[in-house]
Amino acid sequence: MPELLLRRAEKKDLPEIQKLLSTYFLDMEGLEYEAFLLAEKQGRILGCAALIQSNSGELEFLELHTIAVHPNHRGKGIGKKLVNVFCSELSKGLNIYVRTTAPRFFEKIGFENLPANIKTKLWADCANCEHFKNCGQTLLKYKNTGN
Repeated sequence: MPELLLRRAEKKDLPEIQKLLSTYFLDMEGLEYEAFLLAEKQGRILGCAALIQSNSGELEFLELHTIAVHPNHRGKGIGKKLVNVFCSELSKGLNIYVRTTAPRFFEKIGFENLPANIKTKLWADCANCEHFKNCGQTLLKYKNTGN
């Protein structure tokens, strides 16, 4: 059985990344292809995840910004592998946060829930969002990084 290859995205991968993200009504606004890690098997992209460096005042952190796995390949550990590479190999010792509507997935792989009001301390767009009081996103932090 062919191995799953995890690799950094290249410019030529953009159409496939966009197609996969559109499956979940996600877009690449504000993201560059270099932010993406891909899961590929036999030349086919089965999943992707983006990690971006952010800051709030003097606080530097990483945000697991986007993650998507092809619907036919969900539940096979692809998303977990993508996130684990970011958290274990690429974290640079910084805290990793995620805003998500799928908190159970992240809790299973080492993230912990944080109070919603912390979002406004990390992201100005949350503080100014008209949906903040009814936000469906949960904030989580990877347990094994930084402070």
